[in-house]
Amino acid sequence: MAAFDKLPSILILAVLVGIFVALRRHVKSPRLTLWITAWVLIFIHFFVQIFEPKEINSGSLTVFVRSIFAVDYGALQLSAMFFIASLTKFFDNRKTTFALLCFIGPPVIVYSTAEAFELHVTALYIVCLAFSFFGAPAFGMYLRRRVNNETLFLLPLCVATGAWSIYAAWHGNPDFGFNATLTLGFGIPAFLFRRRYRRWSPGVITSAGGFLLWGAVFPVGALLDKFAPALQVNPELWNTPKYFVAFGMILALLEEKSSVLQAANEREHKLNEQLQKFARITSRLLTGIEVNSLCNDIAHAITETSIFQRAVILLSTDDRAMFVAGLSGLDPQAADELRQKCSQWKIDDLTEICRIGYKLGQNSFLLNPEQVKKYDFVRSKEEFFPNPYWVNGNEIFVPLQSTRGAYVGCISLDNPRDVTRVTAEEMSKIELLAGDLAVTIDNTTLHRQLVRSEKLAAIGQLVAGVAHELNNPLASIVGYSELLSDEITAGASRQKLEKLMREAQRMKRIIENLLRFARQNSLEKKSANLQTLLQEVLSLREYHLRNHDIAVQIDMEHDLPAVALDEDQFKQILLNLLNNSIDALEPVSRKRIHIEASRMGERVIVRFDDTGPGFSDVNRAFDPFYTTKPVGKGTGLGLSICYGIVKEHGGDIYAVNKEPNGARIVLELPVYAAITAGAPS
Repeated sequence: MAAFDKLPSILILAVLVGIFVALRRHVKSPRLTLWITAWVLIFIHFFVQIFEPKEINSGSLTVFVRSIFAVDYGALQLSAMFFIASLTKFFDNRKTTFALLCFIGPPVIVYSTAEAFELHVTALYIVCLAFSFFGAPAFGMYLRRRVNNETLFLLPLCVATGAWSIYAAWHGNPDFGFNATLTLGFGIPAFLFRRRYRRWSPGVITSAGGFLLWGAVFPVGALLDKFAPALQVNPELWNTPKYFVAFGMILALLEEKSSVLQAANEREHKLNEQLQKFARITSRLLTGIEVNSLCNDIAHAITETSIFQRAVILLSTDDRAMFVAGLSGLDPQAADELRQKCSQWKIDDLTEICRIGYKLGQNSFLLNPEQVKKYDFVRSKEEFFPNPYWVNGNEIFVPLQSTRGAYVGCISLDNPRDVTRVTAEEMSKIELLAGDLAVTIDNTTLHRQLVRSEKLAAIGQLVAGVAHELNNPLASIVGYSELLSDEITAGASRQKLEKLMREAQRMKRIIENLLRFARQNSLEKKSANLQTLLQEVLSLREYHLRNHDIAVQIDMEHDLPAVALDEDQFKQILLNLLNNSIDALEPVSRKRIHIEASRMGERVIVRFDDTGPGFSDVNRAFDPFYTTKPVGKGTGLGLSICYGIVKEHGGDIYAVNKEPNGARIVLELPVYAAITAGAPS
């Protein structure tokens, strides 16, 4: 008959275990695994009761029956330990959870076995109770490495209950410790369940209330046995809290699954919104709009539609420095600080960032605080709780790389709203937008260079025709002036004639410059030594530099390679750049010229810096006939000629203004060895 009495409960528990196992297919969580284990132990607790005798006489119990009692008691107590372990904050860490169960499991099993076999070993009960009520909370605090309000509430409760249980065991009443373990074992999850599921939903309320009632069953039963032994209570009444807990857990899992689906729908909606915004931005980029004017809109679109609350777009200047083109999510003070600091960064730093950073997506790199510290980036003030996904001070960089492989800037991201979503999938849309932005910037640069080249070509054709036409009458003027000089030997007429000859020679030099500018030279790659030619050019202007108190500082790398230009062309470039700097220093008191040369890959980089007023319009610096010098001081062809020579030989030249004053001309010339190595034999 005992078997038939237990059969309904066993069948219900079997169904509940099956439901939990079936839910595992849809809910992938370590917590569900612990719950299934706990309910299997509850099932074992009920199942073995089939083999227990209905009338219990302690003196006549066999070893087999006592073993059944040990399994019964042990399964019930272990299930409580699994429920507690499933509701800890580190439940998803298998190693930590396994360590906790290994610490609290053996004392529970030993205590249950000793109770089943009615062993009168007081020290054994006391040791097990000390491990359960004192050691387990201490071990849990050690695993968490911190004390919070939850610990401050549970720790005194465990200590007080443990002390009372030890006192009872010392006086020969181990049953009190057994019931106390079960009371706290099923009562504590009522508090933890509400703490882990921070919502007042039917599933949470049912589970938390069920655990509370389940924990109350043991002290209430003990009190009834003591004070009302004749009272008959339906045994199934004591099982009711278990069913509340089980159904509440199932509801909680379904609610969680529903919230996950709702969150997924919201993410899908936000993703569509993000793609639409990014598509509109890409469309505007393709129209040829000025990129700098769009960067703030791009940064705002990223912070509005992605998980990141701060976004900064940094672009490169012509001298490879960085500037803030757009930002979103930064307060005014942080934005000003960022603008000041970014002038110290170079576009070449992106190469190292891509090398040392953790590759998060196809073209995004995560840097930890130590790696970011080197670049003195403006750190966010937001603090994140310890987690495996994001650390305070982390920064994500998405390089803007052109189709030619050159870096033109980067996008910096931090302050994620949801650290668990800092993934390659989240970064993929931002990386696509970054690719479109990089291509647009590169196309803009190429278009500007094309316009300048076309302008130079058109002006070159015009100049060549005009210069040839002027050469003929000028040759006559020079020739007749020389004939007249033989006839007029002295006096005022002689002085006027000499002045005429000087001006004619000056006109001749201007025409030669015009023809040199317009002439299509052969692109024969000869070699020129920078150090030697620079000294020769400086010696030509040494007297002028000394008389005008112009200080020249030269910083040159040791053993610079030869460049792919012949000596005459290179000397002409250096002399034009030096003359340009000397003329710029005329109106200032602090006259300084700094010439720096270094190798970068297969190119030699030469920088001419001066402390003059800078270019009034840096975009027109290389335009033919454009000059800000007084009439008679310059023709506006010097930098244009340099531009033509450098471009014809595969190099690059650009001008920038320095802050707070000064100008810089940067030459990038191909190394002669690299050119010859690539030539066919």
